[in-house]
Amino acid sequence: MTTLCTLQNLTLTYPHKTIFQDVSFTLNEGEKIGVLGLNGHGKSSLFKILAGLIPADTSIPAFLFDKNKQFSIFLVPQELPIIKGVNLNDYFFEFYPEFKKRKIRLDSIEQRLTDQDSNFDALIHEQTQIYDELAEMGEDKIYNQYLSYLKYFGLSNFDRNIFELSGGEQRKVALSLGLSAPHQIVLWDEPTNHLDLETIQIFEEELQNSNKTYMIISHDRSLLNNVVDRIVHIQHGKIKSFKGTYAEYLLFLQEEQKNRVKELDKLSNFQRRETAWIRRGVRARRTKSKKRIADYQTLNNTIQDLKARAHKQVSLSLKASGRKTKILIEGQDLELTFGKNTLFKHMDIKICKGDKISLIGRNGVGKSSLLKLLTGEMQVTSGLVKRAENLSVGFFSQKRESLDDNISPWQLIGEGIDFVISNTGEKRHVASYLENFLFSSDEIKRPIHTFSGGEKNRLQLAKFMRHAQDIWIFDEPTNDLDLETIGILEEELKNYQGALIIVGHDRTFIENVTDKCFLIDKGKLEIFEAGFVQAEMYMDALALEEKLKEMSPVTNSNSNNSAKPKMSNKERQRYQVVPSEIEQQEQEIEQIKDQLSKVDYTQSDANNFAQLEKLQAQLKLAESKLEVLFNEWCVLEEKAKYN
Repeated sequence: MTTLCTLQNLTLTYPHKTIFQDVSFTLNEGEKIGVLGLNGHGKSSLFKILAGLIPADTSIPAFLFDKNKQFSIFLVPQELPIIKGVNLNDYFFEFYPEFKKRKIRLDSIEQRLTDQDSNFDALIHEQTQIYDELAEMGEDKIYNQYLSYLKYFGLSNFDRNIFELSGGEQRKVALSLGLSAPHQIVLWDEPTNHLDLETIQIFEEELQNSNKTYMIISHDRSLLNNVVDRIVHIQHGKIKSFKGTYAEYLLFLQEEQKNRVKELDKLSNFQRRETAWIRRGVRARRTKSKKRIADYQTLNNTIQDLKARAHKQVSLSLKASGRKTKILIEGQDLELTFGKNTLFKHMDIKICKGDKISLIGRNGVGKSSLLKLLTGEMQVTSGLVKRAENLSVGFFSQKRESLDDNISPWQLIGEGIDFVISNTGEKRHVASYLENFLFSSDEIKRPIHTFSGGEKNRLQLAKFMRHAQDIWIFDEPTNDLDLETIGILEEELKNYQGALIIVGHDRTFIENVTDKCFLIDKGKLEIFEAGFVQAEMYMDALALEEKLKEMSPVTNSNSNNSAKPKMSNKERQRYQVVPSEIEQQEQEIEQIKDQLSKVDYTQSDANNFAQLEKLQAQLKLAESKLEVLFNEWCVLEEKAKYN
């Protein structure tokens, strides 16, 4: 495996914190790496160092950045630079300075060619030379791929200004830039924020089919499970590397945590014995050896280090208001229109106590607008919205409007006092309360503008969780949150007893937290009582329906005269029994899967391996038989229409 680059003796510090301390990192050709770590602990900083955007600290021994001759890198930032007056056509050139320089020269030449006093021969010669240079650099191929991806993601009007695009549309531009980049390495910083599920799935397929080396920072666990083969975890200024998928890394962490707990327990018992000895009195202290004192100090330092490395959790405590009213919000025959554009009409919706709802749909279908209608922030064009008396709603926004960048977390949460009353009624010191959200005592008096996007999200969570509400609304709650915080938030929401609405595209998160799904599609609201799994099946059917429309041939006048397929007696008999055979085959598959789930994967003996191999072969055969039965059923079903 060819090594593309190596970082050695990397140290990076800021006035308020240390990001990296004497770490090393190697990136090999063909690797697909997922980068994990708490927000503000160095994920984006690692990307910027690799891309040459920020320098490492001067250190002894000196920082080394050893690059392969083929090394080239393209960084897709978490937020695109917004340049007013630049359309999608020209925005491409902002990421390729050498192309942009030549394009500016070409624009100047075209302008000068309109001047009759110009030296046309010289200008044409220069223009030809520039076109040759661009062709040699591969500009036309890269640029055309960029435009092709824009169309693929539904952005066909290249004259639109980047400033005018929505958050989701800007992310599609970022995907187009990254996927069309010719560089050996692509760095993806939270690429799926603000994207709808359909676009995320397309992006996932592109990464799976890509031969490029890439690193990706993402909170989308489904994406990480499907597209990475190595995990890099940044913790406490160090970089840990794990060869395997995200799911395999989680299993590794669980085992590591179990071993750490055992080690901590063992050391704690030893510490108690040593502490008793240390405290035996002056006479005993006179006779104890210097080595034993040194060992005791080392032991305490080891235990403190273990505690520091132990898995910390964000302590979230959502609380329902205790309201007894069953129906909290009801909308009848709702219509919302902006000019000639109707987002939806004839929509009925009901939010009841205890509902846990995921609200999904493509970007721009009106999810945020619907929430604003329900909460009274926006008025309907027509229809009626009924709200329970004195309804209280907590709204967690992805835009962090509630944060004043100039104050500190201490001021934000304490509001001038040292103690807060949490939504559980518990009196807590501000520092202790913020510690539950992973903010250390030396961070809480820094101005908020010095924190990363993910840290600001945690701050908003800390502020948000202080008050009881009838309905909690989360708009893209997992954006910018690290995976550890997402996991704790997910667990809290699963146990929450009140009404909950989540707008989001993190498939794993909404599937685990909600039990009902509202899908906005083509101006209508589809309600799935079985939750996101059922909605996902429906969306797959919609996608298939669209594909079939594209594939279907244009009917002609002779189509009605074509011969209709007829069923034989044998086919009629099969038509009656195939459904039951399909059911039996599905049951057989479930039984095999149940047996597979009981296999102990930690045992590597021959018998265990043979059993696993046998079950996997049975499953493959059973699924193959099911596919044959389904194909037979489809043919018979088509013939049954004409018999």
